[in-house]
Amino acid sequence: MLTEKFDAYGEVLPDSVAGKPETATAAAGMLGRVGQYAFWLLVVMILSVRIVYYPAAPAFQVGTAIDAKHAATR
Repeated sequence: MLTEKFDAYGEVLPDSVAGKPETATAAAGMLGRVGQYAFWLLVVMILSVRIVYYPAAPAFQVGTAIDAKHAATR
């Protein structure tokens, strides 16, 4: 059973007109996996650099009473 496939504008796609079934090749599957691994490796690297170089909670610094009064009057 053949079903026609349409694009977003309602035109019939050329692959379905020729009657060629759409099959994924082994190279396409491998390229997809490599792309996914590269993406997640990049995510892990960015998060690791963020954790190492930018601490989540900077050290607490206590100001003087004059600084607080000056900040409140601004």
